[in-house]
Amino acid sequence: MARPASVWGVASAREVIPKTAHHRESATFRRVANQLGHRVRELRRELGWTVEEAAEKFGIEPAHVRRIEAGRTNPSLATLVSIAQGLSTDVVSLLVKK
Repeated sequence: MARPASVWGVASAREVIPKTAHHRESATFRRVANQLGHRVRELRRELGWTVEEAAEKFGIEPAHVRRIEAGRTNPSLATLVSIAQGLSTDVVSLLVKK
């Protein structure tokens, strides 16, 4: 019989995060979302693209690019991959400035 995660010294998600708490409300989420947005904007501007041009390259709506750059949305993994491909980089480079 498997032991609960907390027996091994690792708390389960239910023990750490109350059901009513949402990850988007955390300071960590806001920090990462803002960092991602700043990085996408920085790379887009280095290429001299407008938001509209970037949106076309990424295959998403310009409003979505603006929300990502402002750190106001939670883009899917598929969207992050599309953005990375459009910028000729990888997803990690969107999250970590090299």
